[in-house]
Amino acid sequence: MRKTALIILTSLLLASCATLGSPNGTIRVSGSARVEIEPDMATFSFTVTERAETTREAQERANVNVQFAYRILTENYGIDARDIATTYMNLSPEYSWMDGKQVLQGQRATQTISVTLRDLEALGNVLDSLSEISGISVGSISLDSSVRSDSLSSARALAMEDARARAEDYAAAEGLKVGGVSSVTEAGSDSSAYRLGNAVMKTAAVAADMEGVSTGYYLSTITVTSDVEVEFLLQK
Repeated sequence: MRKTALIILTSLLLASCATLGSPNGTIRVSGSARVEIEPDMATFSFTVTERAETTREAQERANVNVQFAYRILTENYGIDARDIATTYMNLSPEYSWMDGKQVLQGQRATQTISVTLRDLEALGNVLDSLSEISGISVGSISLDSSVRSDSLSSARALAMEDARARAEDYAAAEGLKVGGVSSVTEAGSDSSAYRLGNAVMKTAAVAADMEGVSTGYYLSTITVTSDVEVEFLLQK
């Protein structure tokens, strides 16, 4: 597992009030934490679109390219078939305007496939290989981490620790101690994947035309955050 950087943010005292079962009252504070992790996987989608005179011909052409891409992903890069899924299919006529009239140009077939790549180091080569297929476009590229869920749990625990530390500071100033927790509210959390911009595929298209040059990209850490509001019991 790659090294995880933990950054604890600040908390704010919100209120103090009396409560049943705690003669010394309570103290309510907010706690926040942020965990930064390095991505180790990627998800993306690619779309194949073909136009022909008939719907069947357009669909057959699209199927050929989809199967070609599927073989590249599974045979060349060892991607599990369970990590490749069709997410969209469409068959529709395509028209253009000529002399003020709508003229049928043909039939268009479109398929979109979602891919999960668990070997992040192969991403550049995968994009290069797919960009060589006619009628294909790649987008919605996101970098992710296989430990993102665990990191969110860590962030929540750190947010609770942060809240208690702040509560203890305020309580000590009044000669009191912090006891158990009266209530906890999750004010917010975020563990979104890091999305790469469209510039990545533009780079891939250029790289495909330059022998020996593969697609490059700069990694950014994924930030997982947690914010809580905690009410602690006070003791003498």
